[in-house]
Amino acid sequence: MPIRKKGDIDIRTSANGAKVKQTSYTFYSYDKKSAALYFQFRGQDGQPTDLGKATIHLVMILNDDGGKEFIPKSDEIEVISAIRGTAKYVLPEMLLSYEGKVTGYVYMDFDDGSRSDDGQFTFRIKHSMITHVLPKAGDKYVQDFEDVKERVEQAGDSATKDIEKAKDNAESQIGDYVGEVESAKQDISSSASDVQSKASEASEDISNLVKTTEDARDNAVKTMYDLDYSNKNLLTGTSSEWEEFSFDGWVVGYMYYSLEQLGLKVGDTITYAAELDNTRDESNLSTLRVSVSFYPEKKGEVIERLFGNKIKSNEKGISMVKGKIPEGTTEIKAYKIRKSEGNESKKAAARKHKLQKGNCATYWTPNPSEIVTQDQYNKLVNAITNLGGSV
Repeated sequence: MPIRKKGDIDIRTSANGAKVKQTSYTFYSYDKKSAALYFQFRGQDGQPTDLGKATIHLVMILNDDGGKEFIPKSDEIEVISAIRGTAKYVLPEMLLSYEGKVTGYVYMDFDDGSRSDDGQFTFRIKHSMITHVLPKAGDKYVQDFEDVKERVEQAGDSATKDIEKAKDNAESQIGDYVGEVESAKQDISSSASDVQSKASEASEDISNLVKTTEDARDNAVKTMYDLDYSNKNLLTGTSSEWEEFSFDGWVVGYMYYSLEQLGLKVGDTITYAAELDNTRDESNLSTLRVSVSFYPEKKGEVIERLFGNKIKSNEKGISMVKGKIPEGTTEIKAYKIRKSEGNESKKAAARKHKLQKGNCATYWTPNPSEIVTQDQYNKLVNAITNLGGSV
């Protein structure tokens, strides 16, 4: 695809702290498949980073939309030259639908097991005038069940109205053409060919009206299939509000579930992410992160423990961990915050805990059971099924 708008970002590893690179780049909502960020990765010595031995992670914070997170998949970041340390990320339509300041965070995972937090940068997105004139269908972010319900009802109402309108038009035009045929019969000067022509035109118009009705039905069904019901938060009792903790050891707060409770099985890939606040205690320099542990039946010795990326002291950020559920697992323990070193007391906070299937963290949403009642959910499922979709 032709990239017409390029934003160059120089990422250089440094032990002096990751400074925010304030760019002057501005992209627009109409820049579909034509705007991209080009990255040049260098080590502390100034030499290009070998991207053949590294995986790049980006985290985008939408500053003017309540600090919501946008996390691209690693395979969406194209390596241009592994040896020269260059890569690019084409800005997707979902991100371009946002308007305001964006702060990007860059992280690197290397084949030898090491990781690094390599910098921050900013740019802006503005709405193109044409997007106000011709707004695109769909929302910016994953809809909750109430939004889905409303869209289902709207789609059903629209289809019903189109069908009724097509029926009324058909009956009206049939009546008009019947009257013309009768008039033609009574008019001695009218020929039989004229009558046949009118009848043929009426038949063609009726066929067109039937096709319009069928198209309206098909569009309603297609709308059902286009709705996205994925990215379910498997945890209950999570919140977008900060929850403060005081450490008295390595970890504080955890959530314990059986695989059956979560609807998971051995071999599934899961992702656990949360936003951590490491600015609430300036007396020590411990880093924070989330973790997930897998246990066998009767809560025996831990089978495997996975750790998320670290959030440094005096910083806020997203800690994320992903992996497959190992053999023998029957219980999962998701730790809300884990210190990376030291046993001294410490204050910290966390919010937006989300455990989901798949290898990519998505926007935080509460568990569906905490959004709608079972009765509302059943009505929603029936509405979708009646319109030809499925859940």
